[in-house]
Amino acid sequence: MSKRLSLAIWLILIAFFSCEDTEIENNIRVLVHGNVVDQNAQPIAGASIRVYADANAVGADRVLLGEGVSDATGNFSVTSLFGPNDLFLVDVSLNDQFSTYRYQTNTEEFTPFNLTFNLETVELNELATFTYNIIRESGENNTLQYRFTYFDSNCIEVFEEGVLDESQSFCNSLRFTGSNLNNLSPNAENRSFIVPIQSQVEFTYSINEGEEVSEIITINSADYAFEFSY
Repeated sequence: MSKRLSLAIWLILIAFFSCEDTEIENNIRVLVHGNVVDQNAQPIAGASIRVYADANAVGADRVLLGEGVSDATGNFSVTSLFGPNDLFLVDVSLNDQFSTYRYQTNTEEFTPFNLTFNLETVELNELATFTYNIIRESGENNTLQYRFTYFDSNCIEVFEEGVLDESQSFCNSLRFTGSNLNNLSPNAENRSFIVPIQSQVEFTYSINEGEEVSEIITINSADYAFEFSY
């Protein structure tokens, strides 16, 4: 038997034995509630709250269990179906101008007290597009090494039996982007990334492999343009 055929059979067997359905208990309902605010602690009305279950296995479908929206004060209350699955997810979002939030837990062996998931306060941050242009104006053979350090705009909080597991959660995580500019590629033009508005971006650079210099940039507009020349 060829190695390729053996591999194909092995993959089919794995898929077959790992398949399982996402389980839904039609006689059990849970309540998901909380409050949505922006980065200034102002209530957000009309935010979408969507509750999902997922067995997190090959062949299993993600199932929408319930959905709703936040009211004028930012409060929301969603009655949802329930089931013992590897993933129980609550996604909170508004639109492309705001960050997203996800509550994630495992309900295979966990049922919340009083069948209630209290998300308390969920913060969605208004987003900004940080666009930068770095241009070489000093002549050939000069080089620049640069990087931007910034905060990830989205948030995923993972809970184990109702307790936040920070080791699996990703909120306000640092992200990096950068490059080395030289004769082959002397400029970095019209490049961009997304950051929360009112957050800070650190720009660090070194010219001709010299001493590193850092600059802190406060993002105060939804379309932030950064220009730098060397």
